[in-house]
Amino acid sequence: MVSLIFVSHSYDLAKTTAEYIKKVTNTDIPIAFSGGSGDDHKELGTDAVEVFNAIESVYSYDGVIIFCDLGSALISSELALSMLDEEKAKNVRMTSAPFIEGGINAAIQSSLGKNIDDVINESLESLTPKISYVKDKFDYSINNNDLLEDIEFKDYIKGEYKILLENGFHARPVFMFINIIANSKSKVFISNKTKHKPPVSADSITKVTLLNIEYGDVMEIYAKGPDAEEVLERFEYLVNGKFETKYKTQQSKDKDIESDYKVVCDGFVSGKAVYMYFDINVKKEYVKDIESEKEKFKSAIENVKKDLLEQKSIIEKKKLQNNEYLIFETYISMLFDDYALKEVYNLIEDKKYSAAYSYNKVMRNIFKSFDSLDDGYIKERKYDVEDILYQVLKYLLDVKINLPEEDDVILIVDNIYASIVTEIGENIKGVISINGSAMSHAAILLKSLNVPYIIFPYAMQLKGKEIVIDTKNKEGKVIYLKK
Repeated sequence: MVSLIFVSHSYDLAKTTAEYIKKVTNTDIPIAFSGGSGDDHKELGTDAVEVFNAIESVYSYDGVIIFCDLGSALISSELALSMLDEEKAKNVRMTSAPFIEGGINAAIQSSLGKNIDDVINESLESLTPKISYVKDKFDYSINNNDLLEDIEFKDYIKGEYKILLENGFHARPVFMFINIIANSKSKVFISNKTKHKPPVSADSITKVTLLNIEYGDVMEIYAKGPDAEEVLERFEYLVNGKFETKYKTQQSKDKDIESDYKVVCDGFVSGKAVYMYFDINVKKEYVKDIESEKEKFKSAIENVKKDLLEQKSIIEKKKLQNNEYLIFETYISMLFDDYALKEVYNLIEDKKYSAAYSYNKVMRNIFKSFDSLDDGYIKERKYDVEDILYQVLKYLLDVKINLPEEDDVILIVDNIYASIVTEIGENIKGVISINGSAMSHAAILLKSLNVPYIIFPYAMQLKGKEIVIDTKNKEGKVIYLKK
């Protein structure tokens, strides 16, 4: 797997870029950074020795690519290369690709197992979609090498799909589509029939992005090979709209129930509204035995990994259409994120904070960082961070929370997590959350399991009452008291 390094005059910029790209692409490829100068890195500048150390920290025989912001970053990186032994230096390359866009494309291509040349080439093309859209240079979308009008598709299986994803064929589905292609043994081409864009090879995120596939557009997929039918089948699951949940905001017409609510998953159910509090309060505590606290944290992480594998197994056995069990593989990657784990161990060692307080502090900071992202879907991954935090804290603080066992319950929660959804039994008829997102993984799971789900900020007024959820009610009474 090709490693990436980001070198900037600013320590904060280099660090934030590395973290941002990891979160946006949701990959586990090795990424390091170097920036700033001086003992505290607060001065603007670059340091060849630190770049050298960054290379050593993520060195891979598959290759290392260095992204530089400007000026001395290039010089320091070149000097760092000269410090490497000859054999290692052959596998380390500098690139002129854009710092952010190039880094994102490189991370995706590396995670797909592409070689260093392919990763660099894709990175160098990373501005093409932006230039094509803004057109402040020339139309990059007109590229005879990418348009495949003359290819004969007689032997190809063809599929035609209308895009029902609310935000169109954006970053996540494109990345998942590229993954499908990377793991197939077939040749695949894709076109935008609605916008009359001819087929392009489906192995490049840049080429696919240039098709500008939006909600309602019709895509054509051509596949040829031993698993061509499977490719089209998997793609159909991807674009059928179930990966993203649309919601509708409705005004209550029941005089006893106030405010608006967002309907995430339709249904008609009734039961007693039971409130469950899942958040875990963490106090600032100090420890004396640092090594014991580190072992306690390590044990909690391993236990949560076992739980996530069990949760994955529960969902996998339900054989849902969109392989939702893969959500928990993503969680495992996040659980073992090097940056987060190192930060926690540093707080335990340097500040002598308890493992629970250290982990809560680190994960809360990561949670907040998601709010600055532009992509709505990726922004909602902050709830995944909260879910993982919740599961680890349960072990660190020895907290046990059991779902209600009585019959006919409509669960009210502050926020619903994917891990909790796996515990929901047949007695829980529906879920109402005070906070949350219609694009969270918990929402995706509830929708796939056909469990009615509503986001309602004033749900606490329903606590302890017999209520009905009726999302198809002709009178607009989506939630009302049972008579």
